[in-house]
Amino acid sequence: MNQRILALAACIWLGVPAGHSPAATLATEEVPPEFEAIYEVRKGNIIVGEMMLSLRKHEDTLVYESRTYPVGIAAFFLGSRVATYRTVLERTQGTYRTIQFRYEVQGNDKDRNEMYSFNWNTHRVHSRYKGRIATLEIEPHTFDRLSAQLLLMRKPQDGIHRYTCPVVTRGDIKEFVYQLKPSQPIETRLGTFSVYKYVREKNDGKNTRYTEWYAESLNYIPVRSDKVSNGKTEISARITEVRWL
Repeated sequence: MNQRILALAACIWLGVPAGHSPAATLATEEVPPEFEAIYEVRKGNIIVGEMMLSLRKHEDTLVYESRTYPVGIAAFFLGSRVATYRTVLERTQGTYRTIQFRYEVQGNDKDRNEMYSFNWNTHRVHSRYKGRIATLEIEPHTFDRLSAQLLLMRKPQDGIHRYTCPVVTRGDIKEFVYQLKPSQPIETRLGTFSVYKYVREKNDGKNTRYTEWYAESLNYIPVRSDKVSNGKTEISARITEVRWL
């Protein structure tokens, strides 16, 4: 058991290139209602963490946040460390776009934090990653790791099975690709849901694959997310509670 568990638990949701696919624009009418949801985080069959995912609207801004903290045996090893992802988006001309993203782990003596400030007038991002400062040029529809997930919280368009967009992550701009896959209803502690299943694969030598399930009857919020490496499920987050605000 080590501190990577906390980071893995927080990042399994966060998995999205250049190109203007249907997923590249986050329309205001497609954003889910405000909510708070709780997820149990498992490593194998052991519950190692709890995650709260929340979405809140404040006039012309949208705040989407993930907070993960260890429980059980993981808390014994990791103490009170809390991993927080937080993105703030602004509404403009019928769409939302990121203006600030922050990732930090409280109680960790290593600087693995990230912070990005988006300047849409100059199409640049001011980046701070692990203490390193840089300025990156961005395309008109660029997201961070957390806001990219909001792109999938909607009914898929007919005939569209691949979604792409540029994402600022780990001090750089990378291309994520989500594939819509056939799926059976999924069982959760809240019941059985009809879902849309998305898969993102990494070319990292370990055949890493992120799979996420979004429930149609829950306004398309995620109900489960798995990270698989070398054919083995490394970490899994599963919904246990949801509250509409």
